[in-house]
Amino acid sequence: MQAIEMKTIPKPDPVKHARSKLEAAAAYEIDSQLAPQINPSDTLFVGGFRRSGTTWLQESLTQLLGAKSVFEPLQFIVPEMQAIYAHAHLENKKDKFLRFYMPYCAGTVENHPLGDFFDRALRSALPGRWIRCRRRDRSESFRTRVVLKCIYSQLCLRALHNTFQMPVIHLYRDPRAVVASIKMGRKLRFFQRLDLQEQLLQVTDGRTEFFKQWRHEIKQYNKQGSLVRIAAYWAFSEKFVQHSFAAGRTRMVFVRYEELCRRRHELLQEILQELKVAPDVEAELQMAEDDSATTSERRRGVTMEERLLGWRKILSSSETEAITSIAQDFGFADRLL
Repeated sequence: MQAIEMKTIPKPDPVKHARSKLEAAAAYEIDSQLAPQINPSDTLFVGGFRRSGTTWLQESLTQLLGAKSVFEPLQFIVPEMQAIYAHAHLENKKDKFLRFYMPYCAGTVENHPLGDFFDRALRSALPGRWIRCRRRDRSESFRTRVVLKCIYSQLCLRALHNTFQMPVIHLYRDPRAVVASIKMGRKLRFFQRLDLQEQLLQVTDGRTEFFKQWRHEIKQYNKQGSLVRIAAYWAFSEKFVQHSFAAGRTRMVFVRYEELCRRRHELLQEILQELKVAPDVEAELQMAEDDSATTSERRRGVTMEERLLGWRKILSSSETEAITSIAQDFGFADRLL
């Protein structure tokens, strides 16, 4: 019998950990002092499903606008999320549920915990290291423009926009590329716990009124493997965003990731002009490098062709067929590259 090699997991460096906490505390102190100068309606909001290029876009926009980043405030590890969970009676839910949870709100967030939460988040006034983890250095915190990125906001985005009127970019990507990216990543194992019925039909906050029309489909998808459930969650959440803004929108644009890759500079100029967001006069029009801070090691340095069509080498024919079918069934055939 062959011996199993046990890999030693390095222990965290206590000095680096302490330094990181001190830097985060200093950044929060700076943010807190500057927050009264920031109007939430001026903050640029970047949303979209995970693995759709939102981190890459946020990095580019912080450079172009001379802004500071607020990274994923609705992540379940953010302590201030507890009030939002309590409002939806989810305070006893485990991480396996919360890591996929998208808060729901209709109309506005004025009488919802999301209101105070995002009044602070849009001004970079939430405490903690997490939302500041993508900043280059402490000097970024002295900026008074903010670019906020969030992949958990699909079910409350319209309510947030109705309340704060901030400019919004919703980035979307071919779902086959989205699922392939997750399949390659280290977090695929977490998606084995994704329960569509629990997320879409069993939270008593009003979301069921919208998703109950697909009760049968949700039940059927929930019996499938994790990749099919990911694709279905993508379709349901994107459908809600599409529905939310069907009646019209101002200062909100839907942007295709693949088009952004192909004509970066021109499209970014068009987006900012449409949103009436002026670039920093001292900044050059540029995008971040092709790889973002969240790009997997296996995908760093790949060509544009690989970035756009690499999913063909990662997904099996049956997986591709299943994801394609879901996209078509929900009216997203135009998002298939």
